[in-house]
Amino acid sequence: MSNLLMVTATGEEHGLINTIANSCPDNGFKHMTPENKTKCEKLRKEHAKIVKARYINHRGTHERLTKPYCKYAGDPIRTWHLIPGQVYELPLGFIEEVNTPLNKPMKRSGLVTAGGAPLGKDVEADKLHELVPVSF
Repeated sequence: MSNLLMVTATGEEHGLINTIANSCPDNGFKHMTPENKTKCEKLRKEHAKIVKARYINHRGTHERLTKPYCKYAGDPIRTWHLIPGQVYELPLGFIEEVNTPLNKPMKRSGLVTAGGAPLGKDVEADKLHELVPVSF
């Protein structure tokens, strides 16, 4: 993985901006059954795979995403700062986490839409952040 710090013409740092050690030791999945341990080790290797992706923010080019990422015990905690339109080399697990968030934003019922009519029920809001593959 490239640890080269990227800087815009205005001096804004982006890409991988910080890495800190994890205080939680790597347990090697020792608490799992052998079958699950094998599956998790394979998944860990897949999530660590580095791929190129372009960051898109659906609110516009002025928005940024700054997000820490640490998927497994013992992994370092890496903080990423992404600028829309830029291409980054990122772990596949980070891309999956951004593209499929656990807590999806919702538009709540009763709110008035742009057309002036209130929503009859809760609906999922549009995506805010997205990482589009450049090469996998």
